[in-house]
Amino acid sequence: MGLKRFLWRRTGIGKIIDTVNNIVNEGDVVSGIKKTVKETYCEDNPITSIIYKSGQYDGKRKGFLEASCEYEKKLLEQAQFFLDQKKIYENQRDNYETLLDEYEKEIDTLTKKVNRTEEENIYLQKLLLKDRQLRQMKD
Repeated sequence: MGLKRFLWRRTGIGKIIDTVNNIVNEGDVVSGIKKTVKETYCEDNPITSIIYKSGQYDGKRKGFLEASCEYEKKLLEQAQFFLDQKKIYENQRDNYETLLDEYEKEIDTLTKKVNRTEEENIYLQKLLLKDRQLRQMKD
């Protein structure tokens, strides 16, 4: 806050009121008193506040740099994740194409056969049905 709070706390009642408020806000007597002392000697004192603010600015810069590095790291990890997913997709697509080719070969073999048994006809119908379903997935 600065000079205003410094002068307010110079009065006995101002210091007591602010200390009680800090204790209530912090939820702990020790933490509330530590906060009051820190504010009084680091932030409000005209002599030490300049040093405190410069250190606070350096801390903000350091925090910004750390956050930037963390963001860059996560961005690169996400890019790598997407590239890995692309490889998995391409592998699955190739397997899918191979499966369709195998179905096509089996269907061609069975359709070219002149004397099919009843079991082969049922098998051919199942293959045609599955082939149609697989091709619909492609679209």
